[in-house]
Amino acid sequence: MDLVTLTSQRLDAEPYTTAEIISKYAEIDSRTVNNRINQYKFDLLEFGALEFSTIKTLNPNGGRPRKIWRLNEEQAMLLITYLDNTKPVRQFKKALIKQFAAMKRALIERQAKFELGKEYSKSLHAAISESPALGEHGHLYININKLVYKQALGVNVNELRNARNIPKTEVITHYLSASEADAVKRVKQQIKTLLEMKFNYQQIKTALQVQGIIYQIRLQLPAKAIV
Repeated sequence: MDLVTLTSQRLDAEPYTTAEIISKYAEIDSRTVNNRINQYKFDLLEFGALEFSTIKTLNPNGGRPRKIWRLNEEQAMLLITYLDNTKPVRQFKKALIKQFAAMKRALIERQAKFELGKEYSKSLHAAISESPALGEHGHLYININKLVYKQALGVNVNELRNARNIPKTEVITHYLSASEADAVKRVKQQIKTLLEMKFNYQQIKTALQVQGIIYQIRLQLPAKAIV
């Protein structure tokens, strides 16, 4: 069961849970959970802003949109202390603690891979600028970047940006998992080595295609935002 979600796919995303998840897995009526949030609102605000999204009612006769509260780790843990200490609540709290911890570890690992990847990118850029192939290929930087993602993850850059809602002003590596970042780093290192061996762009592309894709990913269309 997924109890914790990230606010985005970026490296600086924040993990959170929702009042609905607390209600479902702690086996407490949703009205009770929402009442506790409103009752102790100022306590919860000490640990960050209280975020929420709204969803439209499924009632064909209409009705007011429903508010879904989003709680960060501290807010969620505090709220649970204000609930009855039943067995389902205790079981849920243990599971929630474990998932928050796992999500934070995954984020730390991604951030570490990103920092390491920046060093590989710098060395690759230096190799490109020093390569005699640069004079043969006017768009070498752009095309090598495209080649990196195609050979590392099996998708092109535009597909990846569209699937993960990555703005053009942001670098793609902010949105990669640790495994994806590892694959990208590996391909960058391989290209750097081939450039140092005086391979031109086409020779590099052929060599990487023989090797195959490092870490094939499957892209999904981005979900529509809830407003």
